[in-house]
Amino acid sequence: MKKIIALVSAGIFFSSANLFSQETAAVIENVTETAEAVVDAVSHSFDGLEDEADVVSSFAEDSLEDTEGEVLKAYNESKNKKEEKPKYKYTKEKNVASKKRPTKHDSKNDYLDKSDNYEEESNAVFKYGLESQISSLIDELTKNEDHRFVDQIYDLFYETKDAAVKDKVIEYFTKLKDPCLGDYACEVINDPYDTRRETVDRCFKYVSEAQIKESVPGLVDLVDKEEEEYFTGALTALGDLGEREEAEFLADYLDRDDLTVPQRQALMKVLGRIKAIETWDKVVEIAKDEDENSFVRMYAAEAIGAMEKPEGEDILVDLFESTDPNLRCHVVKGISHFNDEKADKVIIQALRDSQYKVRIEAIEAVEKREMKDSVPYLIFRCKDKDELKNVKEKSYKVIAKLNTSEGNDYLISLLEDKKTGVGARAKVAGCLLAENNAGTKEVIELARSTMKSDVKYQKDLRYALGKEFAKYDRGEFAEICSEYLNSTDVATQGTGLDMWAKGRYSSCRAKVEEIARDAVEEENKEEEKTAKPGTYKFGQKRKNANAKKAKKILEMDGSTVIKAAPEKTDAVSGDASEKPASTAVSEDAK
Repeated sequence: MKKIIALVSAGIFFSSANLFSQETAAVIENVTETAEAVVDAVSHSFDGLEDEADVVSSFAEDSLEDTEGEVLKAYNESKNKKEEKPKYKYTKEKNVASKKRPTKHDSKNDYLDKSDNYEEESNAVFKYGLESQISSLIDELTKNEDHRFVDQIYDLFYETKDAAVKDKVIEYFTKLKDPCLGDYACEVINDPYDTRRETVDRCFKYVSEAQIKESVPGLVDLVDKEEEEYFTGALTALGDLGEREEAEFLADYLDRDDLTVPQRQALMKVLGRIKAIETWDKVVEIAKDEDENSFVRMYAAEAIGAMEKPEGEDILVDLFESTDPNLRCHVVKGISHFNDEKADKVIIQALRDSQYKVRIEAIEAVEKREMKDSVPYLIFRCKDKDELKNVKEKSYKVIAKLNTSEGNDYLISLLEDKKTGVGARAKVAGCLLAENNAGTKEVIELARSTMKSDVKYQKDLRYALGKEFAKYDRGEFAEICSEYLNSTDVATQGTGLDMWAKGRYSSCRAKVEEIARDAVEEENKEEEKTAKPGTYKFGQKRKNANAKKAKKILEMDGSTVIKAAPEKTDAVSGDASEKPASTAVSEDAK
């Protein structure tokens, strides 16, 4: 009987040898165990047979075909069991945010134009204006983050039939991060097929900025459908809104081989942003795979850092040795999430990288992690004559922000060095003023020195510095503002008006009103020309080209400029009699 069992086992093994020759040892072992079980069963059925010939004959005729069928069945079941991977079942149902009105703000003092006239004109545009006029107004309000008209804009959204106006409204509330359009955005995302593609894309951005969590199930559904026109937008929004459940859902996508390269890139970005730890092993495998798409690898490296697992730091250190500069850039992004000496060394090394993109990324990492010890490296970058302009300008900004004595002294030395170009001096001045840690006095003195000459170099620097002063409301700028306003150069004086519009320095108001007076006189002459043709002298030059600008700025502040009385004319000759025009007076002065 042992001989029979051995014979049958050998027959089964050799009959299936070709079938398993390319499969793994684990599958062969599984099938062999199944075969032995079958042989054992067959051997029991041989009891009572008289000789080995009968056994073999019986096996050949009655059992061999069934045995091979059982072996094949066992093999297929084993293979299928190995390849099957349970897919995460996302259970959240589609939802719609509750309907709500916009958030109201009482912050009139923060508005660029505070005049009652501006509010009246704006309300008239919303009520009677053309669609193009309404769009332009909403653009202006969006830029200025003006909250005064939120109710009018919200009501307009549900009244207008113009798609362009609707898009402008979505952009407006996106900038304000106001969730009042959450119900509309959720409905569009849940069923985007009858909505303009541009509007759908704006809804993706809106739910991200306004943090409309109710939109998440709809976003997941669009990602799951893999429709190319919505996939990336929905996936990106998930990166801002997704949590653990969404991370588990997205983890299944890493094993897919049917995604396009852009889709895989977007997926990698999102996995890092939502810290999808469930995908850790696969993301690491992708980052290390030199045959993988370069952009997919670099986003995988960034994701490794964003997940902030301790073992990720050593992986990134190794990846920084790559010859691919794009990968090194994103390794720096990733390692900036770690705050230790090991990460510092990589970032310092990146400051000296041969690829400028890597150096810029390293400077951003220095800024993010406030690495004051890196200041000497940044100064060296600025002094390097071969260094690129954008690397230097980025370095100026970070040196000013780090606020070290060495760094501040270096930036001030650039201001005082006449060999430093106009653009560089203006950029350094802007960085120092933005941080307001050091150099303000030196920037003011530099601007004052440019008043002594009207050569192009001095004028260009004067304008550039004036634009920097005009960004801030600081008492120490009042005196230099006055000097700009008193300049005989029209552009310089106009820059001074920009500075005053921001700071409203009381010591300069009289000069602004004086400039505005010419605009009032010009209006009176226009009125006289209309009322009495022939009495206006053509060719008269307006006294000050900045007059209307000054008048507008005063009105924006809520001040009233009193119009000068029209000059009396001789009834016979029509010549204007000499009479001093009244001055323009603000409400404060009255």
